[in-house]
Amino acid sequence: MTVLGSILNRSGERPSAGLPAWGDWTPSSGGTTWAGQNVSVSSSVQLLTVYGCARFIADGISTLPIDDFRRRPDGSPEEVRPPQWLEEPTSELDFTAWAGQKLLSLLLDGNAYSLMHRAGGSLLGMEPLDPALCEPDRQNGRKTILVNGERHSTFQVAHIPGLMWPGSVKGLSPVEAARQTIGQGMSAQEYGARFFGQGAALSGVIETSGDLNDTQAKVMAKAWKRAHSGPNNANLPGVLSGGAVWKPTGVTNEQSQFLETRKFTASEIAAQMFLIDPAEMGLPVDGSSLTYANLEQRNARKVQVTFLPWITRLENFLSYLLPRPQYVKFNVNGLLRGDMKTRFESYAIGIRNQFMVPNEARDFEDWMPLDGGDVPPTELPAAGGTPT
Repeated sequence: MTVLGSILNRSGERPSAGLPAWGDWTPSSGGTTWAGQNVSVSSSVQLLTVYGCARFIADGISTLPIDDFRRRPDGSPEEVRPPQWLEEPTSELDFTAWAGQKLLSLLLDGNAYSLMHRAGGSLLGMEPLDPALCEPDRQNGRKTILVNGERHSTFQVAHIPGLMWPGSVKGLSPVEAARQTIGQGMSAQEYGARFFGQGAALSGVIETSGDLNDTQAKVMAKAWKRAHSGPNNANLPGVLSGGAVWKPTGVTNEQSQFLETRKFTASEIAAQMFLIDPAEMGLPVDGSSLTYANLEQRNARKVQVTFLPWITRLENFLSYLLPRPQYVKFNVNGLLRGDMKTRFESYAIGIRNQFMVPNEARDFEDWMPLDGGDVPPTELPAAGGTPT
């Protein structure tokens, strides 16, 4: 019996996180870019912009409340208690940790995989798998998943793809699609680290009144480098003798271009790879006319453009695992709410015009319902008026 088979045949046992027999998380093969960097899923997170953007989306979605609903015969939703595997996908991972892993796989690899733990036809849990170990395939018209070269059905190993080429069975890797830009950012990052960590950072030259032979020039250069290289010596005063003169040269064009390259590349990755407003990451965008009147508009854009594609994929996957007519929804109301004054004015308008009842407004604020608050009040003050 295979390792996977032995796990799948356990009955009644909650799955635990980690599958040592399957191997550790390993970087994808990646490839060398025009900038000379080897970019893979694993190495890409060493670029702070990639790590920060992936964390921004993964943490933002995985920490949202998720609710389980059943659709009534009249089409209205009814909230029900979620199954255990949704609240705790494995014995070591709650839903937030599980969703964070799935989203990180989707954001960087473009695919997310889960080992499905079942007993007697009932789902017990879902073990996140390293996408580097998995490869979807079609055999005899049916989709299968190769895990470490071992073929399994989608009933055993579930697959959530990201953006896909037509006719493909695998999601397109965002890191692979943005490999050249990420490589450029990594090169600029490496240049900066080497400039400050290894270079003397003199920003000038030493001129002498007389000629120096090779040995004398090397001795002077090495002595200056020892005295002024590295972060601990960068600001020490210089002492020159023998008519030598220090002439500062200022910031070179190369150094100035390096700074601009880093800013531009970071903004490009945030906006075009992750669809994040660069301002959310503290990145300047020169010449941009994109502005938001308030936090509510900014959050609405974040939900609709940045979060929604990934939220929808997770909702569809989890809803498919539930018995019909149940489904799950992430609760994004907290992100879409405006300031307190705007919210309360909106509730008042809704209640006054009787398309909202008081308990619906209280539910939005996570307040306990009121007795009799499920029907519209019969007497309400006019707009701007006071109760009589």
